[in-house]
Amino acid sequence: MKQKKEKIDQETKEENEVKTVMEEEIQTGENELENLKKELEEKAKQSDDYMNRLMRLQADFENYKKRVAKEREEMYSFALESIVTDILPVLDNLDRGICSFKSDNLDAKYVDGIEMVQKQLINVMEKNGVKEIQSEGCDFDPNMHHAVMQCEACEEDENKIKSVMQKGYMLGNKVVRPSLVQVAVKS
Repeated sequence: MKQKKEKIDQETKEENEVKTVMEEEIQTGENELENLKKELEEKAKQSDDYMNRLMRLQADFENYKKRVAKEREEMYSFALESIVTDILPVLDNLDRGICSFKSDNLDAKYVDGIEMVQKQLINVMEKNGVKEIQSEGCDFDPNMHHAVMQCEACEEDENKIKSVMQKGYMLGNKVVRPSLVQVAVKS
């Protein structure tokens, strides 16, 4: 019986040792699990931070692309406006030349040649968004016309443009050069 008791004590001791070892391993596993959870949370925060940075960077890049496109468009528009303002006196001189040649009864071939050059120049300007401001017979608009002269008007002609001294032009929706006009006013 003593042997049985010793054997039972031995088995109990071994069971306690196994139990202690298992409890230590469980505790170690729980500690490792807790460490892994903390590490996972840190990685999740880091991932969220990277995602936020990426989103901001992507938004900044989109804004940059829009700004560059707008600046490019403005630069193109400014360059085109500069060229148009330089060409307008040439177009005015062609008009004057045609009028002069017609009044001097110059050979029609010369007048036709200059008119062809004028039409070609007008077509090029129209392709690039330049159009003449319609003035004669229209109501005076200070945004598009510059009154340099006045004449007397009857009731229905008041504030109407009677003649155009110099044609005005628009580039898109912007007035590049206002028309110089004579306006009918009531005395």
